[in-house]
Amino acid sequence: MQAQIRHAADQELVTWVGTLADELGKKAEQYDRSGDFLSDQIAYLQSAGYSSLTVPKAYGGRGCDLYQLLLAQERLAHGDPSAALVMGWHLGITLSLSMTEAWPEELYADFCRDVVLGIALVNACGTEPDSGSPSRGGRPATEAVRVEGGYRITGEKTWATGSPAITHFLITAYVAEDDRVGEFLVHKGSEGLHVKKSWDSMSMRASGSDSVVLQDVFVPDAYLLDLVIPGQKTKRSSDGSGWLLHIPATYLGVANAARDYTIDFVKTYVPSSLGKPIATVPHVREKIGQLEAQGAMAETVLWAIARRYDEATMEQKRSMREDLSLAKYIVTNAAVAMVDLAMRTAGGQSILRTHPLERYYRDVRAGLHNPPMDDVTVRQLADRALGK
Repeated sequence: MQAQIRHAADQELVTWVGTLADELGKKAEQYDRSGDFLSDQIAYLQSAGYSSLTVPKAYGGRGCDLYQLLLAQERLAHGDPSAALVMGWHLGITLSLSMTEAWPEELYADFCRDVVLGIALVNACGTEPDSGSPSRGGRPATEAVRVEGGYRITGEKTWATGSPAITHFLITAYVAEDDRVGEFLVHKGSEGLHVKKSWDSMSMRASGSDSVVLQDVFVPDAYLLDLVIPGQKTKRSSDGSGWLLHIPATYLGVANAARDYTIDFVKTYVPSSLGKPIATVPHVREKIGQLEAQGAMAETVLWAIARRYDEATMEQKRSMREDLSLAKYIVTNAAVAMVDLAMRTAGGQSILRTHPLERYYRDVRAGLHNPPMDDVTVRQLADRALGK
């Protein structure tokens, strides 16, 4: 499908990202089969400047807004969904930091400089083995103990996407003496920090969503970025967290890749029993029509919400949480439906490990388990309609 290009800058961006996606696509299946982290795919994107898309122009980046971030992510996911997911977290957080000014100026400037140089990646690590996703409000079991000059942090974080390449880990930890949850910046290479290979998934197999283990890691006072009441949003979330739409954009990209493959397949596959392309068969055309309807619905919602978010004031952005959640809900479920329809259209061969639709099917399902979860979104919408 054709993303909603607004002007020449959007088109230039999508065309450029398309060349990156095509290059990544040459190795995507190889990484999916091995399950190894795609380190050279990420290094390639960093060297090409993709990782600085949402760094402000004042710091040497491209200065993309949310709409353009989603355009880029959707297109990149055509080539390598795992690489797109890794970059989406980094790019989304970088965009959020530029809007919320949640970091001290000097720290943010140094980070942006390293991103532009291709030597820095950030991700937030909040999910834990026992407490689950932080989006559900659980207090972290990871603890930070105040010591002279800073804190000592001990704990474990799971589902840390891209962790083998992350240089800036945002770690949430409970500070018992304050009864507060702190967000700390922990740098790669810190003594006591290590990445434990734990990611063995059917989906996004090369994303390196491993565990981050902290054992008595010292973090200076200057790297305590926020301290909030358990369950309260941090300053970094004061923009309404619209950047999380990188998630549905990535999975829409997976679905559109499946859609493009299927359209080409039905136009060219000529079974001997039919003697002409199966695109002429009514039930095939019906499935293609259903696939197109799901895609059009997803794209309409995603780009409309992204445009409204970019045009909103900060206060308006914060009031869009339910709409942002709804966009994730609609787009991700539509993406799952699209790949399912593609497989039904292509037939039994699509379940073979050698078939591209088999990988798209596995990858797209991961979106259902990225925040916000469907049940949370539905509850939010019910609360808004009925009042709490």
